[in-house]
Amino acid sequence: MLCLGCALLLLMGIAAAGVGCALAQASEGRADREYRLLFSGNRALSEERLRQAAAEELGNLSQADFPAATADDAAFQMEQAYRRGGYPFATVSYLLSAPAEGKTLEFTVQEGVQVIVAAIEFVGNTAFGREELLSFFEGSKSGFLGLGQLLFVEADIRNGLSGIRDLYLNEGYPQALIGEPVFHYSADKSRVTVQCSIQEGIRRAIKTVEFHGDTDPESMGILADLPEELVGKSYLPRRKLLLKNRVQEIYGNLGFPDAEVTVSEKPGVNFSEVQLEVAIVSGARVKIAAIEIHGNERTSQAFIRDRLTLQAGDLYSDVAKQTSFRRLYQTGLFSRVSIELEEGAGLDERVLVITVQESMAREVYLQGGWGSYELLRGSAGYQNNNLWGSGRIFRLDAGGSVKSVNLQANVTDPWLLGSDITADLPVYFRRREEPSFTREEVGASLLFSRNFFGDLAVTLGYLYRESNIMEIATTSLTEVMESSYTTASVKLQVSTDSRNDIFFPSSGHKTFAAVEVADPSLGSGISFYRFNLGLRKFLPLSEKNTLGLRFDTGAILPGRSQLSIPLGERFFNGGENTVRSFKESQLGPMDGQGEPLGGDAFNIVAIELRRRLTERLAGSIFFDYGNVSPNRSREENGEPPFIDRSEVIDATFSDYFKGFRPGLGCGFFYLLPIGPARLDFAWNPDQDTKRGEEEYVIHFSIGTAF
Repeated sequence: MLCLGCALLLLMGIAAAGVGCALAQASEGRADREYRLLFSGNRALSEERLRQAAAEELGNLSQADFPAATADDAAFQMEQAYRRGGYPFATVSYLLSAPAEGKTLEFTVQEGVQVIVAAIEFVGNTAFGREELLSFFEGSKSGFLGLGQLLFVEADIRNGLSGIRDLYLNEGYPQALIGEPVFHYSADKSRVTVQCSIQEGIRRAIKTVEFHGDTDPESMGILADLPEELVGKSYLPRRKLLLKNRVQEIYGNLGFPDAEVTVSEKPGVNFSEVQLEVAIVSGARVKIAAIEIHGNERTSQAFIRDRLTLQAGDLYSDVAKQTSFRRLYQTGLFSRVSIELEEGAGLDERVLVITVQESMAREVYLQGGWGSYELLRGSAGYQNNNLWGSGRIFRLDAGGSVKSVNLQANVTDPWLLGSDITADLPVYFRRREEPSFTREEVGASLLFSRNFFGDLAVTLGYLYRESNIMEIATTSLTEVMESSYTTASVKLQVSTDSRNDIFFPSSGHKTFAAVEVADPSLGSGISFYRFNLGLRKFLPLSEKNTLGLRFDTGAILPGRSQLSIPLGERFFNGGENTVRSFKESQLGPMDGQGEPLGGDAFNIVAIELRRRLTERLAGSIFFDYGNVSPNRSREENGEPPFIDRSEVIDATFSDYFKGFRPGLGCGFFYLLPIGPARLDFAWNPDQDTKRGEEEYVIHFSIGTAF
């Protein structure tokens, strides 16, 4: 498995490198046939980096009418590559050989020192503090991970000053002048202090806002809030456009789609004061007389009308029109949505015309993957996103691996009874070989979910499944293994997800919490209370570096008349996505033969530093820390079986935050459209050889650990 995993990752790396090399060779091939390229004096940048920096010029060299000019351009591009790396004094000279010497182009590099920005000083700033102005100077930093001091790149300094100039203009300082930067180098020129001079000028602010024209008590009641929002704010020409749009929006929401608004500036008492006048011609106040729908071939008109906020007989509203557009587009059924107003029978009537272009409703997919435990994975499926033209979704999935089989059919109503509640009915069969047993499940669920406040999702559902636990490897005399049972439960889950990328995030967070109760009153053959909590946070340290933080915990407690938790419902730890210094499920209680028994609670804490190495390749270093509670089985501790559920609960909470096991390691990612291919090397610094733990574990899989 290890050899196959390493080989796959190596092949992907070779393929990526091959593409890059092919492009580079395509651009350099002619040059190398005509000119032999030589490099000397370069230490900070490799020959490959220099060739890449001037790839276009070197590619054109063999056909250039003036080779010296092309070589000079190539040398300039190489110098720019050094400038971007913090080498402002680097020079690249070149020498073209005489024809008799067999055409050679030699580049000689004098790198100079890499320069660090010691300080950035500002003179003349009173409106904005130093720390706020410093935030405009982001660039490459020294150190292996790019976490050191700011490298001196003159282009970055000038970009920062340009940002400061925009800041002053946007805050009402039209006369602001940002002087040329002055650079003061240390004696050895390895450090530079940048001095920036600022002449702020006079700040212009809005003094008054007055409204004239078609106003009435209803509109003025809303318009009255605008002066309070604007008076005292910095003035810039864009304010007039923003105010005009805001007034038009207010009148549009009051039923005046054709309102005309003009905003003009009156001279104030002095240059710093601006008085704005708003002239309003409202036009007719209109109602929606009828709704016409065009372009729908598969989707029913009733479904489209249900998604509209505006209906026939309603007073027109801009916000209702925008909401209708958003609700239609978010269905995913249409590649294009247009909502327009057309003239009606009277001046105060309009026809709402909806034109849609339908997207492909049916899709078939195939996916492949790999896991260090399940080995080869694959899945196939069919999905109809517009079942019977109602916007309901039917999905059929079949998947499997060397260790598992999954079959599932889903019917989903994204807008149950026209509401924002999603109803989902999955029916499934699952089989998976665990390290110490094999689980088969047949089940169905009825789930209701709704999104609140953007990324907050709440799901409530009823879950029913029949489980069959087979091929139980454990021979523990202290465990009563239920091999066949029925579970019926109610589950509530709350989750948020603000990650910027589901496959390889560099910012945002993901949080989920769930409570599940199984009880005979619900039709269950067993009784338990299950709790889960998961937290993930991704902090961008720099453009290439991301710090990932993870915490997972869970507990399952036997309910009334339940002495212990069945093997198939317990928590296991260790593996490619948990504590990576252990193989699958090998962290936690064992029987006398070393077979994992799982536990009634677990914890996982992880810290991972990820760094982009190229566009598709990334590396990581990580620390995993986790446990399973109880930490040891009754058999390992030489204790008799539990005789009361209270003993199980006491033992679980007694060891809840004990027995943590560590994992240290590093990994590599190759980013694919289906998720990153990941190779992790994990070391167990607290190896317990008596329990058969390995010092090193290697995982190859598709997807991140968290």
